[in-house]
Amino acid sequence: MIRLSPFSTDFAASKRKFFRSSTNEYSYGSRSSTSCKKSRLSTSCTLFGSAFSPTQSGKTYLVACTSNGLICVWDSTGASTEPIIRVEATTADKVLYDVQFIESSGDTLLVVSGDPGILLYKWSAFLNAMDNLIDGNVVLEPIAKFKPHPSPSDAFGEPVEINCTSYSAVDNMLYGGAGDAFGCYQWDLRSEKLVGTFGGAENNRCSGDYLHDVLSIPNNNHLVLTAGEDGAITFWDGKERKLIETMNVQNTMNTNKQSVSWQAQNKGFGSTQQWSSGSNLWVSSMDNKGDWLAAVGGSESGNNMSLRSGPNTAGFMATWHLPTRTFNSGSVTRESYNAITYNQNLDSFVSGGNNGRLTFWDSATGECTGRSGCTPSMIYTLSCNTVPSMIVAGGTGGSLDCFIDRVKASNFTT
Repeated sequence: MIRLSPFSTDFAASKRKFFRSSTNEYSYGSRSSTSCKKSRLSTSCTLFGSAFSPTQSGKTYLVACTSNGLICVWDSTGASTEPIIRVEATTADKVLYDVQFIESSGDTLLVVSGDPGILLYKWSAFLNAMDNLIDGNVVLEPIAKFKPHPSPSDAFGEPVEINCTSYSAVDNMLYGGAGDAFGCYQWDLRSEKLVGTFGGAENNRCSGDYLHDVLSIPNNNHLVLTAGEDGAITFWDGKERKLIETMNVQNTMNTNKQSVSWQAQNKGFGSTQQWSSGSNLWVSSMDNKGDWLAAVGGSESGNNMSLRSGPNTAGFMATWHLPTRTFNSGSVTRESYNAITYNQNLDSFVSGGNNGRLTFWDSATGECTGRSGCTPSMIYTLSCNTVPSMIVAGGTGGSLDCFIDRVKASNFTT
């Protein structure tokens, strides 16, 4: 990471920062300098990214990446709670933050991002490894690696990490959100070359605001959205790499109070109140259902700048109409959120964060329709599968809960 977080001056804050649980369970202690196999299998790791594989020959796999450099693969049927294989993608002191499956040039590819940049694997290599498994831990070479621009921090051994990725199948472009002055990077998968960045002085985006999510919506005029610690959702023309509009979420919700609801458990807010000017709002995650965008995050206040659940801290879930870029609805909550995803079977957005539970939101109205408790006290990743219908939630403790609709059915461990 090329800069320290504005909210702290310690080493941990120089890496990706999330909202803490009320018990402060999460720390970067899982980033142990030791690389022995025992530490790689420790349940003290944190799961930051997850995805379901495409179904092939009637089989669907669940994939997740960890804070100690592993890619874990499970049988999604829950036949075993243990991974079938663990791929040592990088050294144990490097964190992996995101995984996703894409289809490119006839191949199913697994995109993994984190401290090493972006690692691109053929999914067939994983399938072959599982078919010829001897040892549960394997090393697979990626077919390509993408790294952001060199950073002064490299001299101190600190890479510029890629926190999140999004893929445009229309033009075969891969986007990666980072924490440096360039913000979002764009690579052409055909040439495996860096095409450009969404940042820099030409776009007045050189403040180094840390990106937590990037979302490509290629069928909507090559639209690319970025979001992070500046508290804004920024709209870009992905083809021209030009800034379209920046929407500050805090200002938007403060000026549209008639469309914002305050959850009952959040006693620190009332229907006429606003976020204070001293709040530091983050946008942590986004997803869309067609023309409707949902985003979640949280705010923090206080001189010690620690993220905690309390009367001065609140999160949000908000929706927008993408074609018109107009605010639709919002909810202020006591908890802060790290992840959101759309579930087609429930026609709901599902969020998770520092309260150890899933929250379900009606995709049309943005209203909260229910909650389900989770094993991880802090949720960092959510993924949905359509057939069979499943939701997985992962985070602290190195485990993932699997839900059938809204009912917890099983648990996967690393």
